[in-house]
Amino acid sequence: MKHIPTLDGWRGIAILLVLFDHFQFAIQRSYFRPWTETGRHGVTIFFVLSGFLITTGLLSGPIDLKRFYIRRFFRLMPAAWVFLSTLLLLSHYSGIPFTTWPEIKACLLFYRNYAGSSPLSVAGHFWSLSIEEQFYLVWPFLLLFAGKSRARWIAAIGALGFAVFRLLNWEHYESPGLWDRTEVRADALLVGCLLALALSNKTFRTCAQRWSGLAALPAALGLLLAIAFFPELQPLWESVCIATLLTATMLHPANPMTRFLSWKMLAQIGVISYSLYIWQNLFMLFNQTPQILAFSILLALPSFAMASYLLVEHPCIRLGHRLSKRRIPIADIG
Repeated sequence: MKHIPTLDGWRGIAILLVLFDHFQFAIQRSYFRPWTETGRHGVTIFFVLSGFLITTGLLSGPIDLKRFYIRRFFRLMPAAWVFLSTLLLLSHYSGIPFTTWPEIKACLLFYRNYAGSSPLSVAGHFWSLSIEEQFYLVWPFLLLFAGKSRARWIAAIGALGFAVFRLLNWEHYESPGLWDRTEVRADALLVGCLLALALSNKTFRTCAQRWSGLAALPAALGLLLAIAFFPELQPLWESVCIATLLTATMLHPANPMTRFLSWKMLAQIGVISYSLYIWQNLFMLFNQTPQILAFSILLALPSFAMASYLLVEHPCIRLGHRLSKRRIPIADIG
């Protein structure tokens, strides 16, 4: 896979939406306005991206599950394990319950999104990583054994099924601790999978090349409406709008939105977005003053995340590629 700078920009937007959400809550334990609760929309962008990139990578050659899981492990686990180990050490030496062993177990075994809240919930954001890991355990096998044609139907019917289930049980899953369940989030991942499968078809790609630019503005408005009116649970059309915007910006490099997404600073934020996401809760603890919190988020967190990326995340990605015994560039996988 060749590198697509636009996707780094999308990662940058996604993590900024998450940080903006958590910044507000760290200051006042509430949000400035209902429509400023943007964190779950950022995660939805991550989910659509992940479904798209994982499926695109799997379709780029013969599916090798061993290679896939080696790379996924070294892409995600080392940084996550360093973070969880840090929480355990801080809990032990400070006497403050930054985490608990049940929470660590839930994070390591990928069911954090079903484990409820811990005292400080410093690892509470691992709910999204758990959903992604559950997805990785299922989707590659489905794609391998079903094939591209049947996989399109599985992704389309699955996304619609999860969306209908969420709609029918909307009030129940809006409750705290239930909105992060897999059964009401998985459609975003499947929309990304469906996009990758569709773009692998030359006829569809040609059609998308022609019409996605025109669809970008309605899709952007649809995404903004979803952010404004659906802070807890996100409707299926939000994921569809995100997929449309991804298509438009990938296939139209001269588009103003594409140029913005390729902005170097935004793309760099996207490159370290995983490390930012992993470590951000540790910098938003307690009732800090807005000034101290702003310093933590604008300077301390980015510096720490960059160090994590350079010292842990990137070397382990390279190690995973070497161990998988197939030399290809580190591109947009993950």
